[in-house]
Amino acid sequence: MKGALRSVVAAAGVCACALLLGACGSSGDLTYADNLGPGYVKVGQLYYQVQISRELNPFSDEDSSYLQGLSKKQLALPVGDIWFGVFIQAYNTTTHTQMPAGDYYVTDTLGSRFTPLVNPVPNAFSYQQVAIPPKGQLPSITSLAYSGWTQGEVMLFKFPYSVYSSRPLILHIVNPGNPSQQSRIELDV
Repeated sequence: MKGALRSVVAAAGVCACALLLGACGSSGDLTYADNLGPGYVKVGQLYYQVQISRELNPFSDEDSSYLQGLSKKQLALPVGDIWFGVFIQAYNTTTHTQMPAGDYYVTDTLGSRFTPLVNPVPNAFSYQQVAIPPKGQLPSITSLAYSGWTQGEVMLFKFPYSVYSSRPLILHIVNPGNPSQQSRIELDV
């Protein structure tokens, strides 16, 4: 009997610790996410998550496919600049079709602001502002972007290499229904 009581008390202690640890770092604020946890933010009626953010190598087979469709002028990378990709998902948990954000930008600690390039001929991985059906997500689970290892649509940026010394980088997602509201996600660099 003592052994059973001891097991029940131990199990209760483990559950209490799990609840307390699960609440660590969770402020309930859905307008900011760091790069250490699940990283969901809410913008309007949609939830967004950065799957991964990283420097891109235009000479690798994988990364060059993210750049397909860009014009020659867009592909020109000034000396000292790097390609950077932010792979994102958006979730519609409502029962109505929702339009995702179309206004994104990245800031560093020096106040520099970077906007993503618009791909004139979007490829299968390009972020595109298209309506998300009820209970659906972007990218669609049947898309090539979702079936890839990043499972997100990519927004392309050109950053000066010096941006690494002015971290953290913050992705801002502007609410399309109310541009004065935005959510932010700290990028893992």
